[in-house]
Amino acid sequence: MGVIRKLASQTAVYGLSTMLGRFLNFLLIPLYLSKLGGSADYGMVSVLFTYSSFLAIVFAAGLETAFFQFSRLSKEPEKVLSSAVCFLFFSGVIALIVSQCFAKQIMAFIGYPNYPQFAQYFAIILAADAITSLGFAWLRQQEKPWAFAWIRYSNIGVNIGANLFFFLGCPFLATFIGNTEPIMGIHTETWQKLGLWFAKQSETAQMIENIFISNLLASLIVLPLMAKIWRNLKWGFDALLTKKMLVYSLPLVLVGLAGMVNETLDRILLKELLPSNTADADIGIYSAFYKLSLVLTLFIQAFRFAAEPFFFGKAADQDAPQTYALVMRYFVYVTGGIYLLTLVCLPWLAPLLLRKSLYYNDVRGLSIVPILLAANLCLGIYYNLSIWYKLTGKTRIGSLIAITGASITIFGNLVFIPQYGFIASAYVTLAAYGSLVILGYLFGQRYYPVPYQTKLILGVLGMAIVPVLLLHYLLPDLPKMFFLLLPLFYTMTIVYIEKLQQKKNGIH
Repeated sequence: MGVIRKLASQTAVYGLSTMLGRFLNFLLIPLYLSKLGGSADYGMVSVLFTYSSFLAIVFAAGLETAFFQFSRLSKEPEKVLSSAVCFLFFSGVIALIVSQCFAKQIMAFIGYPNYPQFAQYFAIILAADAITSLGFAWLRQQEKPWAFAWIRYSNIGVNIGANLFFFLGCPFLATFIGNTEPIMGIHTETWQKLGLWFAKQSETAQMIENIFISNLLASLIVLPLMAKIWRNLKWGFDALLTKKMLVYSLPLVLVGLAGMVNETLDRILLKELLPSNTADADIGIYSAFYKLSLVLTLFIQAFRFAAEPFFFGKAADQDAPQTYALVMRYFVYVTGGIYLLTLVCLPWLAPLLLRKSLYYNDVRGLSIVPILLAANLCLGIYYNLSIWYKLTGKTRIGSLIAITGASITIFGNLVFIPQYGFIASAYVTLAAYGSLVILGYLFGQRYYPVPYQTKLILGVLGMAIVPVLLLHYLLPDLPKMFFLLLPLFYTMTIVYIEKLQQKKNGIH
C-alpha cells in the first residue's frame, strides 16, 4: 500500500496544479461566450485549438515518454534530456521559419485566411510547449512535483491575467478614457491614442486574437522559469542517442495523433459535414458540453503525470505487474466515483459552468454528457493498460492499436454526422475509446501479463454507471436531491469491497 500512497500523493500535487489550472481556464469559457459575438466565434476558437492539438503531438515528437525510457536504460537522464531538448529546439526553429513564409497559405487551408498572424502565434506556442514538456518530464522523473506545480501556477497565472486584461480591462479602460480628461499629465493626443488602442482590443475580431496572444505569453514565461533545468544542456547533443530515441518515440507520435483524432477530430468533421450556417454554432455547443467531463479529464491527466515516471521506475521490480494491477483497481475506484458524482451534480453544474441558457438548456447537449464521461473513463483505463508497450519497447504495436481507434473515429463520424450531428460524435468517441481498452488489454496480456482483477473492475464500473442512468431514464420525475444518495452508496460499497480484498490478502 506504500506505493499507492506515494502515487496518490504525487497525483494530488500534480492534480492540484493541473485541475486548478484547467478549471480556471474553464471558467474563462463563460467570459468568452459573453464577450464574443456568438457561439460561431467560440466555434472558430475551438477549431483553431483543435488543429494546434494535433500539431503539438508532432512538435513534441514523442520524446517525453522516450526521456523516461532512455533515462531508465542509460542511467544518464541529463544526457538524454540535453539531446532531446537540442533536437526540439532546432526543429522548432524550422517550424517558425515555415510559419513565417507560408502564414497565409496555412490559415487559408484551415479556413480562416483573414488571420495569417495566427500561424506565427501557434508556431511559437507549440515550439515553446514542446521544449518545456521535457522540462516538466525532468521534474516528474526527479520526483519534484512541487517545482512542477509552481511553474504550472505561473503559466496559469499569466494566461488568466492576460485574458482578464484583454476581455475586462481593455473595455473598461476604453470607456474610462473616452469619458474623462487626461490624467497624470498625459498629453491629450497620447491619451486619445491609448483610448483607441484599448477600444481596438475590445473589438470581437481582436478579442479572438487576444485569446491566442494570452496563450503565447503563458507559454513563453515557462522557459526562463526552467533555467535550472536548462543547465543540463551542457551535456550537448548526442546524435546516436537521439536516433535511438526517435526510433522508439516516432511510433508514439502516431499514438498521439491517433489519440488526438479520437479526442478532437470530430470538431473539424462537424465543421466540414454540417451545414455552413449551423456548423460553428453546433461546434460551440458540443465543445461547451464536452467541458462538463472536466473533473474526470483533469484527474486522468494528473494521474498520467504521476503514473508514467512511477511505472517506469517500478519496471525493474519483481512485483511490478502486481503493483500495476493494484494501481488499476484504485484508479477505477476513483474514476468511477467521479463519473457518478458528475452526473448526479449535472443539473447544478451545467448552469454554473455554461452560464448561457443557450447552452445548458440544450437537450442534445445534455444527452451526450453521460456518453462523453464514459468515453473519458475508458481513455483513463487505457492509459493504465498502455504501459506494456512503453516498457517492452513495442511502440509500433501501440501505434497500430491507436490507429484502429482513430479509424473508428474517422469512419463513424463520416457516416453518422450528416444524419445525427454532434450526438453521433459522442457515441463514436465512446466506441473508439472502448476499442482501445479491449485491444490494449488483449495485447498487453500477451506481451506483458498483468493480473488485473477484471471481474471486480467491471462490477465497480457497472455500479458507477448503471444506477444513475436507470434512475434518470426510468424515473425522470424523481427529485434530483435523491440522486445525491448514489455517491454515498457507491463509497460505502467500495469500502466494503476493499475490506474483503484486504481480508483475502491477509491484511488486517
